[in-house]
Amino acid sequence: MLPTFGPLITIAMALCPTSRSFSLSTTIRRTVGVVAPSYGKRVDPRASRERGTIRHSSLRGDKLTMTNRDQSTAFTYTDLDDDPGEERGTGCQRDLAHVLRTVEQAAYVAGREALATAGKIAVKSTKANARDLVTESDVECQRIIKSIVFEQFPNDAFLGEEDVDLSGDGSAASSAALKEALGIEGEGESDKLLFVVDPIDGTTNFQAGLPIYAMSIGVVSIAGGTPEVVVGVIYNPTLGEMISAVQGRGCYLNNQRIHPNQNQNDGGQRQPGESILSQSLINVGFPVAKESTLLASSKAVTALATKVRGLRMVACASQAMSWVAQSKFSSYFSWDLNAWDVAAAKQNDRDVAAGMVIVEESGGAISNFDGTKANISSRDMIITAPPSTPEEEGLLRDELIQVLKDNDCLQY
Repeated sequence: MLPTFGPLITIAMALCPTSRSFSLSTTIRRTVGVVAPSYGKRVDPRASRERGTIRHSSLRGDKLTMTNRDQSTAFTYTDLDDDPGEERGTGCQRDLAHVLRTVEQAAYVAGREALATAGKIAVKSTKANARDLVTESDVECQRIIKSIVFEQFPNDAFLGEEDVDLSGDGSAASSAALKEALGIEGEGESDKLLFVVDPIDGTTNFQAGLPIYAMSIGVVSIAGGTPEVVVGVIYNPTLGEMISAVQGRGCYLNNQRIHPNQNQNDGGQRQPGESILSQSLINVGFPVAKESTLLASSKAVTALATKVRGLRMVACASQAMSWVAQSKFSSYFSWDLNAWDVAAAKQNDRDVAAGMVIVEESGGAISNFDGTKANISSRDMIITAPPSTPEEEGLLRDELIQVLKDNDCLQY
């Protein structure tokens, strides 16, 4: 029998409008045994995962401190550098600094849950096929995120991956869910927010115990009828990397602002006639929902293998976008992405919602396969790191598109 989670979480929060401090009291009772994937046996939870009641957590100044019976950890919230008025150009009149802190807190608390179960929990079910996994931790992390978000924003909308039935045509179901969510009208508000969430992006990595998975939360403003991703957070709890962005106010890694030319990794000056692509480290998407997208991905690997510095396939869209924003990857491209995968990135489906604003605020770019600017409804995308010089703007994207087009990798 698969394990079931039975946590009872009570959250009491008092927000002081004149300061940056609030307190959060959280009680978690966990009664679940965990199935060891290699043997399929129930094991003692105390021996298999970090346990114990989280007795107290509070935000003092800029730090959220969480204490349980075993240890205490502290997380520093992002301090936005710029004047709060700068984000008003988005048309959103909400307090985006408050929104950011809420989703950072939600990602952090969910990350603690994920850390406790990574590599120690069985597959609960599958979606489109046997490669598309769901665990109890996916469901529980989404419940945690949703609870924290609605505590602060009870009248706004929420779109989480685990709320959508992807067992049939996942692409159609994802697009329909996003369209429905974006069509929600504000209840007395002209600037309704939509929280787009992938509670654990990279579930297959997570279930196997690999450290390449992340909580991805993108916040979309639907003010004026034009959806814009205005806040994004991607959190990898294993690496301790929290990358955050607010539209018009920059991108931050663990509260340190990322500047476009800060993390260039181009390996030095190119020789005459040498392409940008030849000096690039590229991450290729591995879209498991369809045979056709996997075949396109395989063809792309073959086409690019001798034309780039290196290829990677981390199988976690939000993490790949985070590393593009940090210029660790030169580019990432994939087919048939969902909004929850990229919403944090800037204007896409779940898989990319968080990553979209993060990449753009870092100085990078997100394009459709035809080279045009991607938006929240795009599904096939090329994401590129900030260029070394203004003259190189768009060159890597164009070289990639040409290779993919010449090798029939764009259609599926």
